[in-house]
Amino acid sequence: MDKKTLLHLRLPAPVDRRSSHPVACLVMAVLAKMNVIWRVPLILFLTIFMGTISVLCSLFDGTGRLQHGCAVLWARMILAIARAKVQITGLENLVPGRAYILAANHLSMFDIWVFLAYLPFQFRFVAKESLFRWPFLGWHLRRSGNISIDRRNPRQAVHSLEAASRKTGSGISIVVFPEGMRTWGETVGPFKRGSFLLAQHAGVPLVPVTIIGSHRLLPRGSAMIQPGEIEVRIHDPIEYHEYKDLDLQTVAESVHQKILESYRQVS
Repeated sequence: MDKKTLLHLRLPAPVDRRSSHPVACLVMAVLAKMNVIWRVPLILFLTIFMGTISVLCSLFDGTGRLQHGCAVLWARMILAIARAKVQITGLENLVPGRAYILAANHLSMFDIWVFLAYLPFQFRFVAKESLFRWPFLGWHLRRSGNISIDRRNPRQAVHSLEAASRKTGSGISIVVFPEGMRTWGETVGPFKRGSFLLAQHAGVPLVPVTIIGSHRLLPRGSAMIQPGEIEVRIHDPIEYHEYKDLDLQTVAESVHQKILESYRQVS
């Protein structure tokens, strides 16, 4: 074996000291953390700013359409700040100008932003009463015609049903989260029947929607927003005549099963 070959064999493999040095690793970790931290104050600022604009718009628009436009812009800016990549399929299943009840699983706050940013028509949320008491966000919810629900107050629940029927009667769709809470990606929780009573009362098609991955952008117990991917699957509408004579539990279980099967395929 010649000297050139021996020299080549004895040389150690090069080491990338930039990635292995403790100080470099610490700097990279701090920069990554700062990249995450700045998003939260900016989102809070946008919420206050756009919430104020929405309330001002409500002084001139009693229909809530201008306020919904403010919410759409707010959501799109937040998704851009979070570097969220959204893949949505099934929009072709929805006919423009027709009202629907869209029932989705609920993983994180990003679900709301995705609906606002990607549904190309006017709609309103059914949300728990406590959200309507939040500054700015709650003011927007109330002034833009979203529907509050208080499960402890049956009389108020009836008013919510009537409000939802008026919305769908004027061609505005409704988005509901039948789990009643966020599940943070652990599973698709059981569906409460009230959302489907709303659909039967409104007499419009019911659309199951599967949301996948949104909990990874805002992990449970953390205020740190991480870039990530979200997938939304809009399933075929269930026409009113297909479920109007079924009991609520059967309807809830049918929609739950469709969403759960879709969720398990990739989660």
